Amino acid sequence: MRNQKSLIRTVSSSLMVMLLAGMVTACSSAGGADGSGTKGDPVTLKIELFDRGNTPPGAPPLTESYFVKYMQEKFGDPNNIKLQFVTVPRTEEVPKLNVLMSANEAPDIIFTYSDPAVQNWVKQGGLTELGDLINQHGPNLKKYLGDKLLSYGNFDGKQFTIPAKRIIIASSTPIMRKDWLDKLGMQPPKTTDEFYTVLKAFKEKDPGNTGGKVIPYGIRYNNNLDPLVRTFWKKMTEEEYYSLPDLMKPGNKDGYKYLNKLYNEGLISPDFALDKDGKKFQADLVNGLIGFAITNTNEPVYQSYYSTLQKNVPSATLLPVDPFTNYEGKHVKQIYHPLSAHLMVPKASKRAVEAVKFLNWMSDYKVIFDLQNGTEGVTYKKGDDGIPVIMDTDEAKKVMYNYLDYSMLINGKDMGDQEKTLKANAADPKYKDFTMNSIKVGDQDGQLPARFDRPIEAQIKYNQTLGDKAIEIFVKTVTAKPADFDKLYDDMVAEYMKTGGKEVMEEQKKAYQDMKK
Repeated sequence: MRNQKSLIRTVSSSLMVMLLAGMVTACSSAGGADGSGTKGDPVTLKIELFDRGNTPPGAPPLTESYFVKYMQEKFGDPNNIKLQFVTVPRTEEVPKLNVLMSANEAPDIIFTYSDPAVQNWVKQGGLTELGDLINQHGPNLKKYLGDKLLSYGNFDGKQFTIPAKRIIIASSTPIMRKDWLDKLGMQPPKTTDEFYTVLKAFKEKDPGNTGGKVIPYGIRYNNNLDPLVRTFWKKMTEEEYYSLPDLMKPGNKDGYKYLNKLYNEGLISPDFALDKDGKKFQADLVNGLIGFAITNTNEPVYQSYYSTLQKNVPSATLLPVDPFTNYEGKHVKQIYHPLSAHLMVPKASKRAVEAVKFLNWMSDYKVIFDLQNGTEGVTYKKGDDGIPVIMDTDEAKKVMYNYLDYSMLINGKDMGDQEKTLKANAADPKYKDFTMNSIKVGDQDGQLPARFDRPIEAQIKYNQTLGDKAIEIFVKTVTAKPADFDKLYDDMVAEYMKTGGKEVMEEQKKAYQDMKK
């Protein structure tokens, strides 16, 4: 009898142990995105993605691409997270995000290049403070970006954004048709005066045989000003550089007057004022009508201007040039700060931890390499120096379009080594020398734009109004009759200052002075 009771007690104890073990297992299975390998219902992490309207025929949608599947397999599945990409039209990025933010329906990770938009969301309390989360879940992220870069996302002592790393800080590069120079027996211009002489020769002698359609200097509706206008700026204090709007900087009026002279002599795109989307400029460039232009550094390669130009005009060659000189004899031009887009987590998001973990995972050079190059033998091959070269095949194009938007933490290719990185960003062997020269020219005598350690409230308030007004001033003064220029420029700039420009200037001056205390 004792043996029978003992047996019952033993079985009961075993059942209790099994039951408790089952309860423990059930509890741990409800885990989630902690990287422990436990599984429950996956959580969803929504991530913004630019739609640039450039999906190649036959390629999968942006939200179902090779890179989406790669990120799901390598990060999502191991962490029990479902990645869901939410597309935003690139040309409507800020208005679209504003609507989503207002409705508390924005993705868990959003990003923008617009400083005023970021400052506005900070001011409205719309962003999650990320400092502690980065310390807890982002060790690789902190190491990859570094304290200096992270500081760009710090507002009033709080980390509201994660600044993406910009690999190439050169912003704009002047380019010229070398084959036209060669045909005329002329050297690349090295001063503003020499530049004018070359433009006149392009106009009078039409070395491209355009049948009178030649455009010596191709410009766009709201671009192609820097570095030409900047080299007209006169000496100013650092406080003036930080606080004065460009239109008020000493010498800016002279720069616009010079453009007015070129326009009235028929040396600039005659219809630039109507070219609001830049399509006419692109068409004129690739069809061989433009002799000189200023574009984003390496834009002729990654936007295929150069290759399309050479298909249309096989003898055409483009040359980076640096013709404009300022009062010091320097070839000044604006360059970028080392940050690219601001990455943020909206305050309404419940996935801030997962968002930081995702960007921490992306900070690994192996992941960065895969996201920027795809699969060896399918999308890239390695050159003799080990640098990946994207393959020029339809299959590769269907995978690699928009690849930089998926590796949102980095703008440009990053190889983890300065020399290799530079070569990787000039990976198209046909245009390698052009790219390297373009970056070198774009870096020369570079000047950083002013940045402040706090939001400029007046800039947030008047950003759209003043931006539109600045373009209006540019178009109307450049196309004015020379006799009308001075009064028109002065009157329009005075109006600009009355419609918010003065408030922005005064607040920026105060912010600069506070930074220097």
